[in-house]
Amino acid sequence: MDDRDKRKLRAAKRRRVEVIAYTVEIVAAVCMVGVLVAFLIWHNSFTNIKMSDYVTLSLAGFDHYGTATPLINGESEYSEFWSTVSATLDKTEDLSNGDTVTITYEFDEEVARASKLRVDATESTVTIEDLPESKVIDDAFMFSGLIMTQNGISPKVTFEVGNNSEDPFVSGITYYIDDERTFFADGDTLRIKAELPEGALDSHEYVTDKLADEYVYEYPVVSEDKYVMSAAQISAEALKTMEDYGTDMIYAADANEYGLRIFQQEAHIQPVFKGNKTTFKWVNPYVISAYFHNVTEAGLQQVENHANDVQIVYGVTITQDDGKSCMAEIVVQFTNIIEHADGSLELTPDMGRIVSATYRDKNVKKLVSIDSNENYDTTKLTE
Repeated sequence: MDDRDKRKLRAAKRRRVEVIAYTVEIVAAVCMVGVLVAFLIWHNSFTNIKMSDYVTLSLAGFDHYGTATPLINGESEYSEFWSTVSATLDKTEDLSNGDTVTITYEFDEEVARASKLRVDATESTVTIEDLPESKVIDDAFMFSGLIMTQNGISPKVTFEVGNNSEDPFVSGITYYIDDERTFFADGDTLRIKAELPEGALDSHEYVTDKLADEYVYEYPVVSEDKYVMSAAQISAEALKTMEDYGTDMIYAADANEYGLRIFQQEAHIQPVFKGNKTTFKWVNPYVISAYFHNVTEAGLQQVENHANDVQIVYGVTITQDDGKSCMAEIVVQFTNIIEHADGSLELTPDMGRIVSATYRDKNVKKLVSIDSNENYDTTKLTE
């Protein structure tokens, strides 16, 4: 084989190699395209899910006291996947407007792949807004339901404390008088306090800026009418009126109520009877002395004690049908004498009653004396 033939052979071999190389390249390119197409088909068969698009916050409460709960709003088409999803907040309580909370997500990756879902679970942040402001309770609001019912006359004034509010919050407040006394006088100032029901502030719709017992409402006691508390308020004219009422009362009284005891046990006089009844009568009453009693500060708070009284001691003759008689003493008492705003005294006959009738002067002295009752101060009105 000459050189020419050899060159032809070498050229033919090169062409064959080039054809094979070109064929391999073409085959490789076709395979790569196939793989790429297959990948694209596989890739595009997945649905993209961005977690933050499906999670919202449910806010409750009030600014500075808000709470947040994540809500997952998944599509029903992927219910199996969404059942595996959970969202967690880095802060759920005591939230304020302007705070940011971070949401992290967890899910079952196997279920996501099986559902052909491509999940973006990147943490997200949400800014808290639109929480309403809590209402700060001031004194005016705290005591807006207070109702005071006043009874009695100074210094024996009493109060009933109530709540007439229709407001859902205020209506639950209990008001009370912060004072151990039962009775009050004109010019006193009552301190009213408020007691909130248990759990009233738990929702934080209302908040306080001080302790509950620091809310105080001052209520002035006004009583235009007053019980007489000084002997100086009993004028000579007023005393004379009571003496006259007392005289009429003695004449109108049934002497038989006291006569048997006075005659038999004290004066030792034999009583006479007409039928089954005694025949005693009071005659010729006259004033011996008069005394004013006013309740002391300590005695004032005892419910059974009256505010004042005037006791008038009368000398009187008690007789019976056989003409026998003896002297006796009667005490007529006028209780709770009132001075009106114009300075006048309220005196009526029905304010008086006979409280004692006796033959023994010492019994009367004991009744009206300064030492008769430690709950009263005594002043003699007559010389």
